[in-house]
Amino acid sequence: MGVLLLPRVRRGKSSDEEKEAGKASSKKQNIMETDEVRIRNKKTSTLKKRYIDTEGWVEKHLNELIEAFGLRFLELSNEEFIRIATTIIDMIRGESSTLDLDVIIRRFRRNITFLYPIIAAMILELRDVLTDAQIEFIVNNIGEAILTYAPRLYKELVTRGHSDLIDRLRECWNRYWIAKRYTVLPVSCPICKFNALMPDLTCIVCGSTVSEKTLKEYVNFVELLKDFVKNYSIDEIMKSISYGYVYLSSIGVKPPIETRDPLDIEVILSNSEKEFIKSLIEVRNTKW
Repeated sequence: MGVLLLPRVRRGKSSDEEKEAGKASSKKQNIMETDEVRIRNKKTSTLKKRYIDTEGWVEKHLNELIEAFGLRFLELSNEEFIRIATTIIDMIRGESSTLDLDVIIRRFRRNITFLYPIIAAMILELRDVLTDAQIEFIVNNIGEAILTYAPRLYKELVTRGHSDLIDRLRECWNRYWIAKRYTVLPVSCPICKFNALMPDLTCIVCGSTVSEKTLKEYVNFVELLKDFVKNYSIDEIMKSISYGYVYLSSIGVKPPIETRDPLDIEVILSNSEKEFIKSLIEVRNTKW
């Protein structure tokens, strides 16, 4: 008599086995989560330590950096050098988690025209008293920060009698005013000669407030009125006489019927100036 084979039935897990499997799975998940947290914390810790690492590295290589950056002549204190070098290196190191002296020096030299103005501005922020070497470096490298620091630099240079550096400072002021502030320069100040006289007749560089009389003498107002009569129509000129004033800018004089520019200075026409303008109109009519 043959043996009757029954189909094999898969035995399910007992409740104890299921509990053990659940524990194993939970343990594995906990391990994965722990590893993930550890990695994330490690990344966060690295980011937090970046500034500290930079400063410590700068302190270790300070003398080499001072020589490489060409800043020895500035005679700054070690603390000042560290502040400046740390800021600069944090800017040029990028996302690198390590620092290499040769790489930093190459990057500094490659970006020196961008970095020197930052150093110049930092010196002004760090020091209340400047040496001659420091102020010359600043004037030569200040860049667009001249628009912020011109009053202090002008005062320093006047005190030291450095007229050559004052001329350089004016050139820098004009260049960056046009590049960063406005397309037209302000009227030149009779006191400091910077193009920095505002419509209220106050200079934003030397702080002086000038009288209208002083301004007219300084800009040779009579000659400007001659050009004014040559360049505008009789109607525009006569309306200026009627209104009793004109607008003065670094470009010249224009009638009040034109749109006033933010930097235009309103200049009152005296009776003698009105008569002078009328005489110029008569001469102009005779020639024409």
